[in-house]
Amino acid sequence: MIPVIDNESAAQAKYAIELALLAGTSWQLIIDGLPLATLEHGSYEFRVEWGKLIFAWWDEDHSQSWHVTAYEVGSAELRLRAVRKLGRETAMLILCNRQQLHDSERERKLSPAQRRSHYAQMLAALLQEQIQGVKVQRATTSGNRPHSRQYARLWLKLRGEITLAIGVNQNEDQSEVDAILTAGLVWLAGFNERQPEKEKARRLWLCVPRGRLQTISERLTLIETSHLGARVECFEVDEKRKELTLVRPATQEELLNAHPRELHWPRPVETAGPWHQHLLSLAPDLIEVRQEASRDGYSYAIHGLEFARISGRGGTRVSFGVPRLPCETQSRTQSLASPEEEGSFAAGAIVPLTETRLVELERLVREILTYRCAETPNRRHPFYRLRAEAWLESLLRRNIRLLDATLDERFVYSQIPTWRADERSVIDLLAVNHEGRLVVIEIKAVEDPNLPLQGLDYWFRIEQARRRGELQRRGLFPGLELAAQPPLLYLVAPRLRFHRTFSTVARCLAPEVETYRIGLNANWRAGVQVHTRERVN
Repeated sequence: MIPVIDNESAAQAKYAIELALLAGTSWQLIIDGLPLATLEHGSYEFRVEWGKLIFAWWDEDHSQSWHVTAYEVGSAELRLRAVRKLGRETAMLILCNRQQLHDSERERKLSPAQRRSHYAQMLAALLQEQIQGVKVQRATTSGNRPHSRQYARLWLKLRGEITLAIGVNQNEDQSEVDAILTAGLVWLAGFNERQPEKEKARRLWLCVPRGRLQTISERLTLIETSHLGARVECFEVDEKRKELTLVRPATQEELLNAHPRELHWPRPVETAGPWHQHLLSLAPDLIEVRQEASRDGYSYAIHGLEFARISGRGGTRVSFGVPRLPCETQSRTQSLASPEEEGSFAAGAIVPLTETRLVELERLVREILTYRCAETPNRRHPFYRLRAEAWLESLLRRNIRLLDATLDERFVYSQIPTWRADERSVIDLLAVNHEGRLVVIEIKAVEDPNLPLQGLDYWFRIEQARRRGELQRRGLFPGLELAAQPPLLYLVAPRLRFHRTFSTVARCLAPEVETYRIGLNANWRAGVQVHTRERVN
């Protein structure tokens, strides 16, 4: 909650609260969990007196005044921490917007498809109401291809020109919000390719929930669409207040020289604790150690498959087992195992490591070594199939010159830097070539339409760090003078595993982001070979 401690904060609180109260005409007052009254306009007031924020309300049976000491504005309620009677009585006051609560409850009961349909209708009305001259020709939530992401898609006419608008509602995950730029670029390119010159779209509007567009706005600054004959603009949509706001794009210089978001940088592995050497001894030539991006500790992996982790001060907490990714359910994992694997470790089984469980740990490592290799006796085994991207990344990290003979094999870093889990996790590589130029490497083992823009995210973070001298300050590339040039960007995948939209999206990366597509052999587990290398933008 936001404290109210002086005249300035009281005035700010009064403004914020009264602004929120405009969203409803009827508010239910709840004091310490007890519904007490229904307040209409004219039956309550907020005022500032002697540096204090006072909330007063009245009806036929009550009349009370409270000194508000802290407040919080929610989507459908106001929470006030308040005192009265010279501080002898304290209470939590809640003002609930009854109509918004009803609407929110109804919204929660809708299916995702229904929510998207309602959002498309709302967005169409909003664009027509708030942008002069807009006429909606068609609105849908179906993609332009089978299995496309289900965004709201609108065909608009603005001053005689076609505009495409694509929007995502506030109930979707952040990954869906961030992916709207990829979907929009693919839609725009496909639309204009099919239309005669006079009917081509001249604008693409991205409609994004309020407060959730930082990744998109960063990407847009490094996107070029002149070859598509259209420009891209971004709007913030406040669904609660029915407001639409055009977002001013930053320039590349503003973006790249801005202070970066909070990043995680590596620490020396030597602090891993007493179990560190024992874990490494189980397979000295294959086990890799990494600092955990989201936890205070280290993970141990074979070909990218994590099997143990150390955390806690002094490395006192040790556990082992193979974690499941969120998309890898237990039922799917079990379905991959054959009868002879009964009794083996299932993915997702994490247990503490003790002296009495050393035998189990050693058996787990032997099992991973048996099945997680090119000569596996069972390609359906979970240890062979899980985390293919991490496996490919580990092979390249061990011999980066397989990817490009000009890369310096002394300096290969992964997850440098990483950022918070509410944005995205990365398993990319950072390297440098013989000219001292940084090389950002984004890897995918399966088709992913977001490969170009995820690579752009990582390139952007590294370029920010390079400009600020952060890489040398953190001890990376010791003894090497880095070139005063932006990094190269390598987008790497098996050559038949680039998504069909890859070229469309990659071509939209700004020329300043020098980007290369590198296609590998399909059987990379048996040895990485580069089959294709080409500049894409």
